[in-house]
Amino acid sequence: MDATRVDRTEVRELPKNIEAEQVVLGSAILEPNSTLPILVERLVPEHFYERRHRVIFRTIRELFDRGEPADIVILANRLEENDDMERAGGRMYLNELLDRTTTTASLEYYADIVRRKATLRSLIESGGRISELGFDETSETAEILDKAEQLIFDVSSRDTGSSYYLISDFLYEHIDTLEKLHRDPGRHTITGYATGFPELDGMTAGMQRSDLVIIAGRPGTGKTSLLLAMARHMSIRDNATIGMFSLEMKKEHLLERLLCGEGKVNLHHLRGGFVPGEKWRDLASAASKLQKAKFIVDDTPGVSILEIRARARRMAAQHGLDVLMLDYLQLVEGGVRTDSREQEVAYISRSLKKLARELNICVIAASQLNRGVEGRTEKRPRLADLRESGAIEQDADIVMFIYREDYHRQQDEGGAGAPSDASAQTELIIAKQRNGPVGNIDIMFHKAYASYYPVSGE
Repeated sequence: MDATRVDRTEVRELPKNIEAEQVVLGSAILEPNSTLPILVERLVPEHFYERRHRVIFRTIRELFDRGEPADIVILANRLEENDDMERAGGRMYLNELLDRTTTTASLEYYADIVRRKATLRSLIESGGRISELGFDETSETAEILDKAEQLIFDVSSRDTGSSYYLISDFLYEHIDTLEKLHRDPGRHTITGYATGFPELDGMTAGMQRSDLVIIAGRPGTGKTSLLLAMARHMSIRDNATIGMFSLEMKKEHLLERLLCGEGKVNLHHLRGGFVPGEKWRDLASAASKLQKAKFIVDDTPGVSILEIRARARRMAAQHGLDVLMLDYLQLVEGGVRTDSREQEVAYISRSLKKLARELNICVIAASQLNRGVEGRTEKRPRLADLRESGAIEQDADIVMFIYREDYHRQQDEGGAGAPSDASAQTELIIAKQRNGPVGNIDIMFHKAYASYYPVSGE
């Protein structure tokens, strides 16, 4: 190494474009009536690099919100009233901004430059914070990775606009949506994703974005089958993008159940290799439908909630996720230090609800029931039967229980139960619904197809 070489830390300036900021502000002052509706939608004061530009744009937005014209006279007057004129650069600087702008024709182009530079600065700031996380040797690696990914996600979220809204900002837009729903008889009561069970959709209005839905039952009652039956309908008939974490079943087995449920083919025959010739057409038809569906499967065993959150974000970024399914909650690892499994499950439950809100998706998770239900005369599950944590009940927007009388009769008698090609009438008990009624719904479990269907048929 050359002894005369001097190590220097390269100092780089933060991304910015002062000229673009000046053009944007000058355009707002020159023609406020035509430019401000565009600018207030695309920019916030924090997008500007220079402090004086942030002060000016904040005042312009204030005038716009009050319905007052933001021309140079009124703007200067408001800055003086707020004692902000000096921080804004003075009257001469306001005139300079106006003099620099002769046309507003390229306003959106310059506004995008300002916003893009602000995003890059946010990314650099987050990078510095992530670098500090890398020196934290006391925390779990998965927890640090989750924090780092959240920082990057926050940059993306900030770039999409404001995180809070006045009701007046979206009131009439939502009224229009409700009016369209009223005029469309085909979608009456269904504002979310239809499950394929008309009575259930009638009570819930479909599976809603940002909701956490729990489907609970004893082992062997068909929780996975119900998840897959809903997923088939949502992905094939409602064109929803489904993501599914299967911690108990391999992806190939999930596919077999999807094919048999859609094609109404005997699952045992399919796995044994003796499907009747005429049924292959049904399988081919089911395969064609699933080929067109956007259905993402992750069958990694022992995955932690931190990994689920990270992978769900990537699914959403790459494929536009609508519904996330988890089979099942008690198999998820917390990934954090807790004193008890109950606290760990509570953390997982809260994380799933947070994920639903964060990605604006519906999260549907299967859950086990504790053994208490087996020791009672009345076998129908109650909210207190949710295994390991009352936090599940608290966090969930909807809690549904699967109750099959044939299952409990078989458990009590120790017999073989009904033939494998029989249908079992099932009660789907909505025990909690934050935004709707509770009650019972009858559905049918067809054992040969390992799938649920409406009582009236699919």
